[in-house]
Amino acid sequence: MNRIDDLLKSLPSDPGVYLLKDNRGKSLYIGKAKNLRNRVRSYFQNRNELRPQITHMVQQICDVDFLITQNEREALIIENSLIKKNKPKYNIQLKDDKTYASLRLDLKEKFPRLTYTRRVVNDGSLYFGPFASGDALRKTKRLIHRIFPLRDCTDTKFKRHLQRPCLNYYMKLCSGPCAGKVTEVQYNRVVEHAKLFLKGRIKEMIGLLRKSMYDASEEMRFEDAAHYRDQINFLDKHPDVQGLISASQTDMDIVGFYRESVQVEFVVLFSRGGVIIEKSEFYFDNANLEDDEILREFLAQYYGVERFIPHEILIPIDFDGLDVFGDWLSDKHAKRFRLTVPKRGAKIKLLEMARRNAEECFKRKMAEIQSELHLLQDIKKALCLTKIPERIECFDISNIQGREAVASMVRFSKGKHEKRMYKRFRINTINGSNDYGMMYEVLSRRFKKHDQSNWELPDLVLIDGGKGQLNIAHQVLEELGLSGRVDLASIAKGREEGEQDKIYIPGRKNPILLSMSSRELLYLMRVRDEAHRFAITYHKKLRIKKALQSALDFIPGIGIKRKILLLRHFKTVSEIKNASIEELVSIPGINLTVANMLKQQLNI
Repeated sequence: MNRIDDLLKSLPSDPGVYLLKDNRGKSLYIGKAKNLRNRVRSYFQNRNELRPQITHMVQQICDVDFLITQNEREALIIENSLIKKNKPKYNIQLKDDKTYASLRLDLKEKFPRLTYTRRVVNDGSLYFGPFASGDALRKTKRLIHRIFPLRDCTDTKFKRHLQRPCLNYYMKLCSGPCAGKVTEVQYNRVVEHAKLFLKGRIKEMIGLLRKSMYDASEEMRFEDAAHYRDQINFLDKHPDVQGLISASQTDMDIVGFYRESVQVEFVVLFSRGGVIIEKSEFYFDNANLEDDEILREFLAQYYGVERFIPHEILIPIDFDGLDVFGDWLSDKHAKRFRLTVPKRGAKIKLLEMARRNAEECFKRKMAEIQSELHLLQDIKKALCLTKIPERIECFDISNIQGREAVASMVRFSKGKHEKRMYKRFRINTINGSNDYGMMYEVLSRRFKKHDQSNWELPDLVLIDGGKGQLNIAHQVLEELGLSGRVDLASIAKGREEGEQDKIYIPGRKNPILLSMSSRELLYLMRVRDEAHRFAITYHKKLRIKKALQSALDFIPGIGIKRKILLLRHFKTVSEIKNASIEELVSIPGINLTVANMLKQQLNI
């Protein structure tokens, strides 16, 4: 502790980033501060006032490192990048950092169309979203096309239908601009209506539709008038259009927050044009710090990627440096917006709605976690394991008589698959059909890194196979000094139809027979089947790749592009072999030198 005291005394009062480290030099927590000395000292003073989880973290601190910055905004940028790089134990980690899809209406096109996109850029287009689920996105797009007959085709398809429109026109899902069924002025009127709808100005849009209906009726264009009438009726009656209307007509995100101990749930409601169109939810089980710090970290990770930023973001808690944080996000996305902590009025009701959604999501996930925990406890008891198998790694071998032999490893954590931890292996040392040797190679390659600092051993290694594969796995773990530290089991399919799967564990001659309908067996079968699926997928990919290989792959000067050109023109290698030099040179990208090389190599 004397070392820590000396470090605290030497801390400067400048803004910067601090790194709290354990006895191995690994970062426990990374944060930013307006005043490094005051912020870091606060962890070691008045400990009785701190959360128990923070006290637990402080007890592990053996070193403090820091970076001085010119200002608080620079500290925020560096903090965000260091968290992504080091993944500290006590910082929350937003695993779902993908960008959600939105609908895009490109107003620069002659006949604008509605498309999907995951990139929101300031290009003059109109964006509607984002949507957390693909189903909601497709449903909304279908709804818009039912109301507004915008084209849905690519430019290439558009040009192919200059004489006759596609099926969408006859289904009244498109106005047929490709075949001249509608003028550019008429089409732009539809686009204007769609723009108002996407912006949430539905009442204004209905007013324009009514005017268009009356104008068409006076001009005796009764079919057009009937179409406008049907649009108005659809908008008035369709439940998907009614939505949940907020007090504001601007685009906004509403961030809901709910916490119990170190477990936190965030819900982000997407309000576009006054209509709440979608929500996204995030759960963290390592939230050790104060609410304001956790909220700031979440916002930095969530909005720090290329993501749509609305005009306003409602948040439930104020935090130190809110203005600096808002300026950083505005600069990052080249767009001004408001980061608001409402105190009264309609917006506080929206925040309360988001909080209730976060609480309900939290309770649902807690119920799922408890159910999964009970299941894992039952597996521990049924298989006589030394610990609850929260982390399971399952291995499977896939080959056809030893050819293109591969292996897979899938990982399940607390009942859920962790696809980012999946691994694939190509067998390097075994020739022929030798499943035992292959399993030995794969497990040795996987577990030889167990002593690295970033390595996390599973609680249970599950092998797809019988007693023989289990013995091989046990041998590998013993050789690497892991026997006793990791539980081991194998699951073998019944040999006869209707025969149940068997579970083998080390030190027991006969298999463990679980009820065919038991949750424990079904869960282990699910893990095994996922490993088998992953291995088969990789094996098929390699087989297809090998099947596509040809004699062209071994000729100097013939790359992928030239290979595609040749096969597209001649269809087979045999036809290329019989072609004349003149025929070869006539293909774009094939010069005389390459043609002579082809003839020489293929006729050897």
